[in-house]
Amino acid sequence: MMMQAAPIPAAPSEPYAYVKDPLVKVEQPVLEVTSEPHILQDLSTVDRLFITKRLRVRSVLFLRGKKNRFFVRTSDQNLVYTIEEQNSWWVGYFCYGLRPLQLHVRDCTGTEVMRINRPYACTSRILPCQLQRIQVFSPPGTKIGSIEQVWTAVRPEYVVSRENGARIFWISGPRVTISCFRDIQFHIYNTDGTSVGSTIKRWQGILHAMFLAPVTDRFGVAFDRDLSVEDKALLLAATLLLDYMYYDV
Repeated sequence: MMMQAAPIPAAPSEPYAYVKDPLVKVEQPVLEVTSEPHILQDLSTVDRLFITKRLRVRSVLFLRGKKNRFFVRTSDQNLVYTIEEQNSWWVGYFCYGLRPLQLHVRDCTGTEVMRINRPYACTSRILPCQLQRIQVFSPPGTKIGSIEQVWTAVRPEYVVSRENGARIFWISGPRVTISCFRDIQFHIYNTDGTSVGSTIKRWQGILHAMFLAPVTDRFGVAFDRDLSVEDKALLLAATLLLDYMYYDV
C-alpha cells in the first residue's frame, strides 16, 4: 500500500519580513570631551608682567645662602606667580649674580608650573667660551626652551630658542646697563627683526639705589598678547636672567 506524500506549502509572497523602523529607539549617549587647561593658562591673556624681587635677608644672616624671592603680577596687580630661588648655601657669597641656581615658579594654588635651571657660567667679556645659558621646563621635567648669551664686544645680546633648538627671539640691550637716574630697557625682536616687546629695569631713586637695591627691586617685561603661553614663559625666564646678570648685587 503506497502512502500519499504531504503537499508542499506554497512559498510566502514576502520571504523575509524587513523591519523598517525599530520598535524602540535607543538614544546614543553623547560623550563630552573636556580638555584640561594649560598649566601656563594664567599667561594666556596678559601682555605685560611686573616683577618684585625681595632678598631673603634671614637666609643671608644665618648663613643659609643668598636667595631671592620674586612676585609676578599683572598690570591690575593680580598675583600670578611666586618664584623661589634654590642654590647651595655658599655660592651666593662668592659668585653673586653669576651663581648657579634653580628657580621654582608656583601659581596661586602652590602648584609648580615652571622650573628654570641655570648652571655656573661667566660673562662674555670675561670668558667668551663659557657664556650664560638657562633651560626652562614646564611642567617640571618637560623642556620648552632655553635662553643663551651671545658673545658681543659692546651690546649684550641673548637668543631665545624652543626645545627643538629653533630660534624665536633675540634680545638686545644698551651699551651701558647701569641703572643710574634712568630706566634700562632690553628690546625683544622676532627673528625677522620686528619688535615683540621689551624688558625694563625701573630707576627708583637715589635712596633706593644706596640702601635698598640689594634687598628689593622692581622690573618688568612687555610682549605681544598673541604670543603662545610657552613663548611668554620663556620671555619671563629671560627677564629673570637679565636681572641676575646685571642687577643682583
